[in-house]
Amino acid sequence: MVGAAILTMATLSSPADESSAAAAGQEKTYTGTVMDVHPNQQTLRVREWVLTKNFNIGNSCAFALWDKPAGALTDLRPGEKVTVTYQVSNGVMVANRVKEDLAREEGTVQAVNPTAHAITVRHHGMNTTFQIADDCNVVLRDNHSGFISDVQAGDLVTVIYDSPNRHATALQIAQTSATFNGTLTAIDLESKTLKAKSMFETKSFDVGDQCAIVLHGKIGGQLSELRPDEPLVINYYDVNGVNIVNRIATAPPAHTETTTSMQAVP
Repeated sequence: MVGAAILTMATLSSPADESSAAAAGQEKTYTGTVMDVHPNQQTLRVREWVLTKNFNIGNSCAFALWDKPAGALTDLRPGEKVTVTYQVSNGVMVANRVKEDLAREEGTVQAVNPTAHAITVRHHGMNTTFQIADDCNVVLRDNHSGFISDVQAGDLVTVIYDSPNRHATALQIAQTSATFNGTLTAIDLESKTLKAKSMFETKSFDVGDQCAIVLHGKIGGQLSELRPDEPLVINYYDVNGVNIVNRIATAPPAHTETTTSMQAVP
């Protein structure tokens, strides 16, 4: 009788315990826009379209941010997109991990307005203007840090941004193409190729379809307007040994010092 009672109790309690453990242990994901962040209450509210979910932040919840692998709840801002990995126990949603899902856009810089803290980038025939965050990170080739003044019209850039209050705000602007300074020695308009030489080397280039040509500071020039022996600044990518140009700009005239000789008057 004792053995039967123990077996009966085990049979009655086991399914409930397993169901509860499974419910608490089964992770789900939810992607949406941050609506509210409450660090004191350790809660986060996220909305996708018309559906809103409220998450309790677990004690060991991990926050993966775009610029650092380990963040905190206070790093999140309303308006940004996140993916929450969570568990549900008795109707309560507990977040185990929150990951920032920032958008990125690659395109050609049309204009940089330092006064308005804005940059306009053209992508697939459409212009997008981004507000530049005060702490926006500017990354040059080979991961060198730069300034917004290093970004020029015609540059091919990748912008990482979020949209708090529906305003696209650039958090990082990366310009990764290499630069070659030299004079134009040959150009073939039909094959869209050119050669340029510097003091130490000569390079051949293939001009990309979306190449921006900046003539004397004005974007929108044509390949046919380039002239032999004209000093150029060429931005390009090395793709398996082929130099593909994304920007050509006429270089400012070199500063030359002049000397004046005076003859003695007899």
